Amino acid sequence: MPFELEPVPPQPPESEWAFVDELRVTPYHQRVTWRRREPQPGEAEFRDGVRLDLRFSDPGGLLETAFADFRRFLQLGGIREDGPYTLTVHHCAVPCREAFVVRVERDGCFLGAGDTEGIRRGLVWLEDEMLRREGPFLPLGEFTRRPVIRTRVSRCFYGPINRPPKSRDELADNVDYYPEEYLNRLAHEGVNALWFTLHFFRTVPSRIIPEYGQNAAPRLAKLRWMVEKCARYGIRIYPFCIEPAAFTSPHPEVAAAAAAHPDLRGHRGAFCTSTEKGQAYLEEATRTLFSEVPGLGGLIVIPVGERLTHCYSSSIPDGGRWPTPNTCPRCSQRKPWDVLSDTLAGLARGMHSVDPDAELIAWPYGQFISWGPEATVEAARHIPKGVILQHNFETGGFNRQLGKMWPAWDYWLSYAGPSELFERCARAAVESGARVSAKLQVGCSHETATAQVVPAPGLLHRKYQAMRRLGVSAAMHSWYFGTYPSLMTRAAGELSFDPCPEDEDEFLLTLARRDWGRHAPEVARAWRWFCDGYSQYPTAHIFGYYGPMHDGPAWPLYLIPRRLPLAPTWQIGYPPSGDYIAECVTNRFTLREILTLCRRMAERWERGVRILKKLRPHFADNPECLADIGVATALGLQFRSGYNILRFYALREELAVAAAPETRLDLLSRMREIVLDEMAIDDELIPLAEADSRLGFHSEAEGYKYTPEMLRWRKRQLQRLLDEEFPEVEARVHEPEPLFPEYTGERPAGAWLSCPRVEHAPAMDGLPFGGVWDELPTAECNHWLRQVYNVERWKRCAYDPHDHVPVAEEDHRGRATTWKACRDARWLYLGVCCEAGDLGDFSGNAVQVMVERFRTEPRRIFTVNSDGSARYTEDDGYIPREAPAFRVVSRIEGGRWSFVLRLPLSWLGRGGAKGLAPLRINVERALPVPGKEGAASASWAKKVPARGRLVWGYLNPATDFGWLLFDR
Repeated sequence: MPFELEPVPPQPPESEWAFVDELRVTPYHQRVTWRRREPQPGEAEFRDGVRLDLRFSDPGGLLETAFADFRRFLQLGGIREDGPYTLTVHHCAVPCREAFVVRVERDGCFLGAGDTEGIRRGLVWLEDEMLRREGPFLPLGEFTRRPVIRTRVSRCFYGPINRPPKSRDELADNVDYYPEEYLNRLAHEGVNALWFTLHFFRTVPSRIIPEYGQNAAPRLAKLRWMVEKCARYGIRIYPFCIEPAAFTSPHPEVAAAAAAHPDLRGHRGAFCTSTEKGQAYLEEATRTLFSEVPGLGGLIVIPVGERLTHCYSSSIPDGGRWPTPNTCPRCSQRKPWDVLSDTLAGLARGMHSVDPDAELIAWPYGQFISWGPEATVEAARHIPKGVILQHNFETGGFNRQLGKMWPAWDYWLSYAGPSELFERCARAAVESGARVSAKLQVGCSHETATAQVVPAPGLLHRKYQAMRRLGVSAAMHSWYFGTYPSLMTRAAGELSFDPCPEDEDEFLLTLARRDWGRHAPEVARAWRWFCDGYSQYPTAHIFGYYGPMHDGPAWPLYLIPRRLPLAPTWQIGYPPSGDYIAECVTNRFTLREILTLCRRMAERWERGVRILKKLRPHFADNPECLADIGVATALGLQFRSGYNILRFYALREELAVAAAPETRLDLLSRMREIVLDEMAIDDELIPLAEADSRLGFHSEAEGYKYTPEMLRWRKRQLQRLLDEEFPEVEARVHEPEPLFPEYTGERPAGAWLSCPRVEHAPAMDGLPFGGVWDELPTAECNHWLRQVYNVERWKRCAYDPHDHVPVAEEDHRGRATTWKACRDARWLYLGVCCEAGDLGDFSGNAVQVMVERFRTEPRRIFTVNSDGSARYTEDDGYIPREAPAFRVVSRIEGGRWSFVLRLPLSWLGRGGAKGLAPLRINVERALPVPGKEGAASASWAKKVPARGRLVWGYLNPATDFGWLLFDR
């Protein structure tokens, strides 16, 4: 019998997030032991100490933290402050804000800038130069550095995300998310801006919409405190928002505003910004926010492609993946980019009326999907004056792997980019006079986010070289994850300034020298292996969403198939990931291809780890370098585990169809070896996770994907697998029957339907009755459910907001749905009949045919609407795909809607030499229930909804399919 998992260990309380205290109390600078050497030709030396001559006017005291930090650095390096060498800090003309000039002479050094932040940057440069030279030495000459990426936005990596399930607003608590040493660390790494999430309806009082911001005073007070504190480290605050909030938002303030201001409602409940009142509100909101909180650096807004805001924020009539007529009487008469431009202009006017230097960054996150590429580029030409356009650097791109080009969605570090879409939008915006920002993932990404940093700075070098070429002048370093202060954030800071080495190898060596000294060449070589290895990460964003590279060492394994769903990698609160790995084999990769890439990634990464491990004895007294080696080692274990998990299930697929006892035994032996290796991985990872509390933490999950206790738990489950399931399966290897007949469909469990071969193909007339159709068995969709929105469920998990309740018999009486199937040599024919019952029409009706072509590939969906239109969806539907050569003919006659769907057997992987293996399938009709909330569905295979997930919805892969059996 299959074993049952033991209860999973609970999440550690936030009081045990040790990394928070480490960031708060660990000084950025540690004691430095210089290498004893004489000055080289071209160097100034000051072993006898320096004297600071601070002539730069700083009436606001913004440089107090920078000077105190520099003095601490000198003290820890044993450099006295009463020496003969003078460091003069003064005001001078420079090309732009944050630029600085350093002139090093044999008897003194001069640091000049035109503003406080240039001085701050210059002091950091002096520190870094001494560290690179491993002593109190500086290069002789004059050096000017200026920022090319002028706005560099990061985020507190453990700050609240203001989303379910915790829905915690950092402005509504008394926690200090910006301790002094944390800010000091960020400042040293070149960060000059931080973002956090804000809602106008809670934070910004309004006279125009008085329902908003009624209790805003405490939030605004904390925001003022944040701004003032961060400014002492040269860091400005940029609230992030998705505004104006549509009136469909599930928050009580928005519901009250929707009832009080029907004149502002637009397309499908959007906030119409084409009204005079709507424009006045936009301007008032930012004017109020920037007046109440002086010193804000700017505002980041997603105006398109995430949640509904203005009337063109989700779709347009003639572009994008889901074209939709606009129902707003005002906006429907306008071009989408004009509505977007006016929305942004209103926000900018209010902000700039208070602070002309504040920056509005417009980030149309999913515009490529909502509007299509051409309209997205056109919109870039219409960005209002004073607004910065930001796009995802990689979205819409193609990455070459295994000799093929794979389309990319968002949030890539392994794929350098940029996409053609980003390039076109950047050029269009720059030509129109706008600044451009790149949305990046600097530290880590959705690929793997549980080690906080992926040490592959060569990938950042490639990204930033392209950004320079395109005239990009701002960068948002991350979403919720990828911002832990690290090698990668420091690399991003270095790459943001000129001059910077154009040669990648030279850059890596320069970067490594600061912390690794004379061992920099070995470290740079390890980073090159990491870059080469990580570039093999499969370019499939859903593999990042559901694959094993974040927390594979905590996944249980199953020899006896269950078809349990995978857990979202950026969420906690789901059961451990199961064995239905089809959910991560996406973007048209095969499992074999993903295995090839993951093997390369793990092997090449390990080569870099071996280099770093050899350096441990040289850095026994350097905790930060040891921690970097530990993180790289942990990532190597995660990658090896991810590869093992995929290989385990690939071997299980072979075992499911193997007939010869010796083949079965060989496969079981190889699978056992994988389980033992996974236990060894847990043994090695446990002490690393105990020593470094960052490991396993996921910022967007606001919790841990693995902990030492979870790894011990997982190891126990693997032992039970070896003790219970392996002996049971091994006992049956000599039997002639298949090992897993329910899994392969050779002995189907649940619903099944026979699909006979017919000599003459049925007519493609939309009428699946009469003639050959009458000779076929009939299946009925008689499992009814109604999906009802439940705000309390939404508060617990935004991806699982619906209850599923039975449908009363009187609500579906007479609304039968039946289907039949047959095939000829080339095609599979499905005939579906839907009855209208008492309603008399089919408004709001649609039928989904869901097929699983292969066990290691996720479902494909054919949706047929009652008007005869049809669409094909794979994965999440975001990336445009060429559909298979299917055909649908639909008819409505006399209270009956019917259609015939024809699918090519070759596309299904069946027919001819491919054989006729049973096919997992479901047919489901969606329809309204008059007078009842939510939509109803009638399915053939009984659905048992799993907890809702992004991409896969409520799909339960174990229950939501029946079997189509091909008669031979």
